[in-house]
Amino acid sequence: MEHTLSSKAQALLDAQVAYILSRLQPQELTITLEHEIDMILANAPKLTLHDCVNAQMIKETVYNYAIELDLGAGVFEIMGDVARSVHSHPVHQQTTLNDILSDRHFEQILDKVLELKDIREYLLHELVINPVYAALVSDVVYYGLRDYLLEQSLGSKKNVQRVGALVSWGKELITRLPPELEQMLELNLRQYIQKNISRILAESQSFLAHINPDNLRNNILDVWDDVKQHRISTYQQLVSSLDVEELIVLSYEFWRDFRKTDYFKVLLDSGIEAFFRLYGTTTLDILLEEVGVTRQMLIADALRFAPPILSMMHEKNLLEPLVREHLAPFYASDIVQQILKD
Repeated sequence: MEHTLSSKAQALLDAQVAYILSRLQPQELTITLEHEIDMILANAPKLTLHDCVNAQMIKETVYNYAIELDLGAGVFEIMGDVARSVHSHPVHQQTTLNDILSDRHFEQILDKVLELKDIREYLLHELVINPVYAALVSDVVYYGLRDYLLEQSLGSKKNVQRVGALVSWGKELITRLPPELEQMLELNLRQYIQKNISRILAESQSFLAHINPDNLRNNILDVWDDVKQHRISTYQQLVSSLDVEELIVLSYEFWRDFRKTDYFKVLLDSGIEAFFRLYGTTTLDILLEEVGVTRQMLIADALRFAPPILSMMHEKNLLEPLVREHLAPFYASDIVQQILKD
């Protein structure tokens, strides 16, 4: 947008643009950024979180990005490229489980899990009373028992040749049995196993629930000592890059539906409100200290990103027009024109 300026207004605009650009040059930028950050931090003790923002504002912002925002199709393509790159990286062949998870951290996690006795007993109970689990155990016992009886009826391997004719005769006899009789024998055997399996499972539940935690801990640590030296590539082969891509897509599909539920919204609101109850009256300098943000971190991040961005804009002749476009309306305003006339 073009602005008609008097000669004095134009001269002042040119002078201010030149001054701002000089402050953004590499040799002055560090001083400028430190000065700006120090001015902001100087006001931090005077302001509380409630002075700057309230819980409802944060909720609306989080809703927009966590609930309403839908990723474009291009994001999934990016995820796929990232998944393939990460999956095929040679670092997996050079890294062991112990490089990622130290013995100390593994033992701390294990100890915490073993402390959760109520959860462990609940999971064991739900597993044991699950009819699917009972049916699985019944099938395992049935087929094992059937094979065992068949093996015993035929004798040991040394006697197989001797009873070859008997086996052939037995097979012929079995094939001649009425189908309903064979089905009845199988059904009775299955019913017998299923009738007794619940009692066996109940006893196993009691045994597992009261197992010595120290013995369990030692056994798990023995397993960890065996697998911790395995390289990540050993397990990488179990999951292809396509599997990783599909898991990412499935995870996002789940997240997209889950974030719309009242359950998620209630938890989100509760978390935000709890944060403001705790820190709402806290001044910003204390809040920054609580979350671990220091002056040195702010300056370091500013110097990491600002110089290359400003340098790029200057090289492409974008910086000076941007600064000028922000200031020109001020110098073209009636109040400035009146000041210059007076």
